[in-house]
Amino acid sequence: MNADLETAIAALEARASASRPPTRHEARAILLALGQALAEGRDAAVEVAAGRLAKLPEPFHPGWHATVREELAMAVTEYVRSVDPRYLAHPEYDLAYTLDARRRLELRLRAAERLGLPADRPTAESVARADALLERHTRTPLRESLEQGGGETVF
Repeated sequence: MNADLETAIAALEARASASRPPTRHEARAILLALGQALAEGRDAAVEVAAGRLAKLPEPFHPGWHATVREELAMAVTEYVRSVDPRYLAHPEYDLAYTLDARRRLELRLRAAERLGLPADRPTAESVARADALLERHTRTPLRESLEQGGGETVF
């Protein structure tokens, strides 16, 4: 397990031990690090991390699940709003930012799914609509745009 994922899980375990609710910042760190591990095929690290998260005290689970969903909602909103057609035509539109937001969203989505907390249907549909808008704008398949953007493709 890499240091970022280890640190994030340890912080969450400490919160659970102190009976303090999880924060969105902890969820973000875990989802991004776990998603990166999934994208890189580090299956052993993923299994260890998922196992530790599953062992959190049962009373902590509902708050943790709600926090993960809140973090997903924030990331989805960031991406979906970034492909608003009113912005796409703006001469200073920041496509690199949008592509990076989409990459990070994919990491979160994959991690949440691996943890048994997949995006609900309306969320998945809003991401798909935003993906279609972005593809129309760039006239390029999303996967190709993400590869050209210089980031690691996670699709």
